[in-house]
Amino acid sequence: MLGVFWGSSMGTPRLQVIAKNPELARIGQKIQALVGEDLQEVEATIAAHLRSPYSPVAEMGAYLAESRGKRLRPILVLLTAKMIGYEGRRHILYAAILEFIHTATLIHDDIVDQALLRRGRASLTSRWGPEQAVLMGDRVFINAMHLAVQQGWSDLLPVISDTTLSLIEGELIQSHRKWDLTLRRDDNLEILKKKTAHLFATCCATPAYLQGSPPEVRESLQAFGLNLGIAFQLVDDCLDFLSDDATLGKPAGNDLKEGKITLPLLLLLEKGTPEDKAFLEAVVAARRFDPETLAEVSRRVQEAGMLDEALRTAVSYAEAARGYLDPFPPSPYRDVLLRMPDYIVRRSF
Repeated sequence: MLGVFWGSSMGTPRLQVIAKNPELARIGQKIQALVGEDLQEVEATIAAHLRSPYSPVAEMGAYLAESRGKRLRPILVLLTAKMIGYEGRRHILYAAILEFIHTATLIHDDIVDQALLRRGRASLTSRWGPEQAVLMGDRVFINAMHLAVQQGWSDLLPVISDTTLSLIEGELIQSHRKWDLTLRRDDNLEILKKKTAHLFATCCATPAYLQGSPPEVRESLQAFGLNLGIAFQLVDDCLDFLSDDATLGKPAGNDLKEGKITLPLLLLLEKGTPEDKAFLEAVVAARRFDPETLAEVSRRVQEAGMLDEALRTAVSYAEAARGYLDPFPPSPYRDVLLRMPDYIVRRSF
C-alpha cells in the first residue's frame, strides 16, 4: 500500500511514496486496544439504525453498514470521551449520529459527482441509481437528526444542526465554484472548514458537551478537531495526485475531473511557470480530463513542488492541533490523540 511519508520529523517534511508504514499499524493497534469494544458498539448501533422492513432500504442499509471506511470520526468521539473521563454511554449513540451525517454527505457527493466508486466498492448511485440513492442519503440525514432529537434538548442539538448546515453549505459553495480558477486560498480554506473540519471539531467536542465540561475544555477540543480536519482534507486533496485507484478507492485525478480546484492546483496557478498556468487553464476550458491529461497535470504539480508545499501546509495544521491537547493530563487516550496528526499526514487513503 502506498503512503505519504515525512521522514523523521513532521516539522521538516519531504514527500516520499513508501510501501508500508508500521507506525500507522501501531496507531491502529493502540486504538483497537483502547476503544475497540466501544467501536463495536458504535458499529452495532449504526447497523441497527440502517435496518428497515422495506426493500431496497434494507439492502442499501446493509450495503452501507458493510462499507465501513476508516470510522475516524467515531474514533475521535470515543478517544476524547475517554481522555476527559466521561463515564456515561451516550457518546456511543452520538458517535453513530455523527458518522451518519458524514455518510449521508458521501452519498449525496457521489450523486452530484456521478462517482462510480466509494471506498473501493460501487457507490450507492452506481448500484441503485441516483433516484434511490438521493432518497437513501436523505433518510440517513434525517435518521441522524431524529436520533439527536430523541436524546432531548441539550447544548449539543444546536451544535450538531449547525455542523450539518455548515457541511451542506460547504458542498454548495464548492459545487458553485466548480472549475473556477479565480478561487483564492482563503476561499479554499473556508470550503475545507465547512465541508470537513467543522464535523471533526464537533466529534472531538461532543463528549465535553455530554459531560457538561467548562467552555474552555469544549473550545480546546473543538480547536483540536478543526485543525485536524483541515489537515485531513488537505492530505485528501494531495492524495488525489498520488494514489492509484486500488489505494484511494476512487480514480486518481478525480477531483479536477469533478471540478474541485484544490490547494495544489491553486499553488500551481499562483507560483507555477506561465506554461504550467496556460496548460491548466486550457485543460479546464476544454474540460479535457482523459487519463493522459490528468497524469500530465499531476506531473506538473509535483515537479513544480506544489504538492510538497500543500502537504507542508497540512503538516502545519496537524502540528497546531497537537497544541490544543496541552491542557489535558497525560493518559493513554491523550497519547493516541497526540499521534493522530501523524496518522492524518502519513495515511494513504
